[in-house]
Formats: sequence, structure tokens, C-alpha cells
Amino acid sequence: MAVTEVKLSFEELTKAQAYLQKLGLYDGEVDGLYGRLSEAAFVQFANALSIDTILDANSRALTNALLQSHSVVRHLLKVIGEGDRLFPKFTNAQRIFVNMGQADSNCLGFLDRGVRGCIAGSTKSLPNRNFAPSPLLSHIPAYSDRLASLPDGVNVVSYGDVAMLSGSQVRVRFRPYPAIGVLPNIENIGLEFLHRSIQEACICIGSIVNGQMLSRWIGRNPLSNVQFWSSTKILPLLYTICKANEVQPNQSIANCAIADPQRIKPSRTFTEMALRICNYDEVNGLTSNGLAAMFKQFTTPLELQNWLKRITGNQKLTFQGRYGEDPYIEQPILRDVTGNTVINGVKTPHRGDNLISAYDLTRIVSQVAWHRHIAPTNRLPTAQWHSLSVLINAMGQDTARYVDAAIVALGLSYFIDSPVVISKMGFGYSDQRKQTELTYTACIQFVDRLATSHDMSLPKLRSVNMTLRAAINLQDPVREALEIDARMAATVTEILRRIVTEELI
Repeated sequence: MAVTEVKLSFEELTKAQAYLQKLGLYDGEVDGLYGRLSEAAFVQFANALSIDTILDANSRALTNALLQSHSVVRHLLKVIGEGDRLFPKFTNAQRIFVNMGQADSNCLGFLDRGVRGCIAGSTKSLPNRNFAPSPLLSHIPAYSDRLASLPDGVNVVSYGDVAMLSGSQVRVRFRPYPAIGVLPNIENIGLEFLHRSIQEACICIGSIVNGQMLSRWIGRNPLSNVQFWSSTKILPLLYTICKANEVQPNQSIANCAIADPQRIKPSRTFTEMALRICNYDEVNGLTSNGLAAMFKQFTTPLELQNWLKRITGNQKLTFQGRYGEDPYIEQPILRDVTGNTVINGVKTPHRGDNLISAYDLTRIVSQVAWHRHIAPTNRLPTAQWHSLSVLINAMGQDTARYVDAAIVALGLSYFIDSPVVISKMGFGYSDQRKQTELTYTACIQFVDRLATSHDMSLPKLRSVNMTLRAAINLQDPVREALEIDARMAATVTEILRRIVTEELI
């Protein structure tokens, strides 16, 4: 669908004007004519859309009525894409959060939202912090099945092997998913819209052709090896899955537990520990950093680093560090449901740097999400779907809720079916570089019904993997934290907008 050709019919515009008038956004006549007042009303409406907009019941009903119109939402996507509207929107939202006692530089408005939200009084430093659970919470149990299914070509379609960018004559081609250890062709054109603070990015878009996932890769400094903070915690989890499935292919990692050979700490399931790494539910010494460091102890630093190199083909990466804390268990043991040892931990400490690329993380996330649709020889070695599904569930509960905010900010809630959002955030202040950094790696997949009434096309599967790294230096860590969170929310939202409008394929 070409965003440059979005038009509302007389009937659609008349109805929209009436709704916007009742919302107090439109001062003109309800005449079905699109003039400056109508344009200003749509701009105000687009700017007001937010996951945290506080509306009375009547205003919410009017808003929902507007957002159930294909043409209105498509017009809003065009309006939002004109100029830099998203960053001011999220900056303003962050300012409101702070003023209301909902957020500060330690508990950010989007990065630290949490899939289950929070209730007033649950955060000691912010007693008024109160966010609703993610609208995607009820969808998480279905993520694995949705990722495993294919569009049937009759009710849901994909891009094909060639697609045309909206509003242009530019054709893009999807190519076979790269073999293990082979770097894909990563194009450097198409991400010019990213703000300069997004220093590294790698986006991989998928298209199903004859039952196989083809891919297109785009990047900004995609092979620069830098610190990706906690986003890399999924890597030792995946190594453990691969190793366990190599030993016992039919045994789901969900049935395995991690034991302390010293019997000081109680055994806990892999499922629980993976979930705590992603959702930061930290109790009784079970911290995300300590658990991630523990999973690294299932192998030596060199073997884990070489395992990653063999998969991605990035021979210059370094992956031998910890996460700022000692391992929860220094030499863990992975045991199956009968108590038999599957993997023994090692004594060798992990010391050094974790410097990998945006491409590496995007490659790994795409191999998890698209496992069932890429050639077996290109999959994560020895990993089985029953075990990857455990990690998919954990990543579905990432504390960062950028996609939740994006869906609402773009008015897409009524036009997205079968959503899947698995992700892992990372955040920190670098004493060495004197700047605040935020990273986000994710797979976002859904069935898009927005274009169906416009051009009689079928709902389309959108499946995209991305890794973004933002860095901001304002010589004020508090300001940096608040701004970088808003910047990441705006960036993810703009990427999602362009995916839906097909300005980005």
C-alpha cells in the first residue's frame, strides 16, 4: 500500500470529523472536506495516541470507533510519518511519567515497564508507579505455535521473492537464509531515517516462499563489535539448549533443572531461571546478572565464543565476559527429569569482554524465531523446537515493552492478528565511554489486516528481526536515561510503521 495515496472517502471523512469534533480536536464543519482544520485535527489525534492516554469512557469509545476504520488508521500512519512526530510524543510521555511519579532514571517508562505491569505501592522508590499489564500478555502461550505455522497463501500471504517499496519503483529481493557460518549480504541503504543516536542496527525481514523463509538484511554498522549489555544473555541460554539437545534430543529443556553440586542452593528449573533473566523478577539472590553468568559456566569462555563464531561467521567477535556479578551457582549441573546429569558445569571463570555485533544478535534471534522455516542445516546446531519454545516464552516476557507502545501509538490494535513479540533489552552507563547505552533485540511477527479493504489484498504476514543499539552523551546520566528510553520507543515505533506501510521491506 502506498502511503502517498492515502485518501478518505466523503463518508469516511464525515464520520471521522464528527468523532474528532466530539473529542474536542476538530473545530470546523462536519462537511466531508479535507482542509487545514481536518489536517490539524488528525495531527492532534495522532500525537495524542499513547498506550497511557487517560480517557473517560466516552472518549475511549470515540477513539476506538475511529481506530476501527482502515482508512483512518492508514491516514494516521501517513500523518505520523511526516516529520519527527514520534520522538516528541514519547519524550512528552516520559516527562508525564516522571511528573506523576510513574518513572525515574532507575525505573524507566518503557524499558522497565514489565509484561505484567505493576500496581501502586509495588515499587518502593516510586509508590505511585502503576502500569497495566501488557496487552500481549494473554498471547504469550501461543507464540511458539504461531512462529511454527505458515501463511497458507489463501487466507494469509507473504511478500514473495520480490517486493516493491511503497511509493517507489524500487524492487527488493529476498534471498535464501544464509548457511551456518556464512555472513549474509547486509545492505547499507534503507535505514537512513534512523536517528544518529542509533549507532548500530541490523534488521532482517522474512518472506515465506515454497515453505521456506527467505530473508533480506539491512544494517547500520551491523558488523561493529561493541557492548550489547544484557541483550547478550540469550546466548548462554541458547548454548545450554543446544548442548542439552545434543545429549538428549527428545528431552525438552523444560523438564530439566539446574542443581548446585555443593547443595547450598536448591535446584530450580531451566524454565524459571530463563524467565527471571528476561523479566528481572529478582528474589532470594536470583538476579538476572547472576543467573546469566551461571549459564556461561556450562562451558569454557573460549568454547562459548567459538560456538558463536561458528554460527554467525563473525570471526572478530569477543564473548568471554560476565555480567557484573558472580554466577548464582559457580559450577552448575543440568539434570533431566529422572535426575540424570545432562551437562556438567566447568570451573573456568569467564573474564574479559562481551563485544559482538548487531548482526550476531539478529542472526541468533532469527534462527530461534524461524527455526521451523529454514533449512535444517542452517538452524542452531542440535537445537530442538520443544526446547527453543521455552526460551521463546521467556523472551516474550522481556521487561521492555517498546512494541506494546508502538502498536498503540500507531493505532494498529484492531488490525494486528496473531502477534508475536520476543525480545531482550540491555541498558547501562559506560564509565569508559562516558555515555548511556541501550540495546534491544527482538523478533516481531503478526498478521497485518490493514490493507485488506483498501486494495482487496489478503492479510499479510509480517516477520522482522532487529537489533538496535543507542548511545547518548549529555554529560548527565539521569537525562540520558530518560531520553534514550524515549528514543528507543520512537525508533521501534517508526520501524513498525514502515514495515506496515511497506516503506521498509
